[in-house]
Amino acid sequence: MNTQPRLLAADRHWWRSKDRLGLVAGSPGTYFRVTDAGASVLDEIEGARPVPQSTLVDRLVAGGAAHPRPGTPVPPDQVTVIIPTYCRTEANVARLDSLVAMLAPVRVIVVDDASPVAPSPAGATIHRMPVNSGPGAARNAGLALVTTPVVAFVDDDVTATAADILALSGHLVDPDVSFVAPRIVAEEGGSFLADYERLRSPLDMGRSPARVRPGSVVPYVPSAVLVARTDAMHHGFDASMRTGEDVEFVWRSTGDAAQCRYEPTVECPHAVRRGWRGLLAQRFAYGRSAADIDSRMPWSVPPVRGHVLHLLPVVLLLAGQLIWALDAALVSVVFTFVSLRRMRLGHRDLLKIARLNILLATRHVATAVTREWWPLLVVASIFSVGAQVAFVFCLAMFLMIDIVRLRPDNIGLYALLRVLDPLAYGAGVWAGALRRGSLRCLLPVVSLRPRRRDG
Repeated sequence: MNTQPRLLAADRHWWRSKDRLGLVAGSPGTYFRVTDAGASVLDEIEGARPVPQSTLVDRLVAGGAAHPRPGTPVPPDQVTVIIPTYCRTEANVARLDSLVAMLAPVRVIVVDDASPVAPSPAGATIHRMPVNSGPGAARNAGLALVTTPVVAFVDDDVTATAADILALSGHLVDPDVSFVAPRIVAEEGGSFLADYERLRSPLDMGRSPARVRPGSVVPYVPSAVLVARTDAMHHGFDASMRTGEDVEFVWRSTGDAAQCRYEPTVECPHAVRRGWRGLLAQRFAYGRSAADIDSRMPWSVPPVRGHVLHLLPVVLLLAGQLIWALDAALVSVVFTFVSLRRMRLGHRDLLKIARLNILLATRHVATAVTREWWPLLVVASIFSVGAQVAFVFCLAMFLMIDIVRLRPDNIGLYALLRVLDPLAYGAGVWAGALRRGSLRCLLPVVSLRPRRRDG
């Protein structure tokens, strides 16, 4: 166990009770009751002061209630970077050469996945695959050559420097952290697609640090850049998966003693798709991987995950039952108050939490309606005006929120692609589910109990 004091940041969802012995924090929200000594630890975290290692600190970090700051980076000679690549053009080769140069002095292994144009970047060890086997198999092949305690996986269409990799490695001073990922942002560019990706990229997991796990505000991270302990790689990536292998790997390999952290203070730009067809094909492929992940980890990729009493108001609203939806919303608020009665929170904080629960549930259900469940709504719309209204309402709601919040330059094109984007993903989910012969990845996961931890 790491015995050094730790500097932690409180999660953006953090509410203390009046007696200072109760805490609601994290994503998904968890309820903590602490002792007087534990209350002092919470005070130190709120004051951005280092706290000594303790069981409570472990629980706060594991529950996503507090986020550790990166420690001292590992030395460059203790890190190996693996770059899987499939170069189709000389431009791909030039980009790879530039990436390898930016990663110096860290050791780099380039795994050429049977590229049509063979790369030979200076300063890197080259391993050539006999046949094209996909990114998972390529990463595994490079992993077999690693002799350092830390390994980093970097895609060839990402811009990352040695400083980025080493900064991320600072999280590995915590023995409970085995994987770290940065924020992946879209590259600057003059095209509409570049502008859209900067606003809506599925690789960009936002500005807030998080523990990565299903149900968290950051449920997954792409392996576009992923830093890991070499001894935590175990069996590596699933080489049979061409898409979604990074999500499946992180979920399979993590736990309280092998956490994955998302560190948004490190940003790595990612190349954007050149055309609409490529972007929508990418979204379709992402969706199709959901059934593959679910077949390996059942119930890990539900369209909706939440408490039944928080989900019910939006379900009734979309069903056209406005009065019942209002009644259900009131029940949801009362449930929040009752379930948190031991926390002794103020009424204002309780109302904030109740509102957040309903808002998150609404967003999750509306997202599922416009992504995974849209084929069902389209079929139902043939027979029901209510289904038409529910589907159009969810699409319009997201469009209006995005236009007000993000202010895209070209509203017309943005609106069109904002509609096609989730439809392509949802079509991919259905294609994957039908191919697998299982619709489980289309079903919601509904809970009945709140999360609670005593500290």
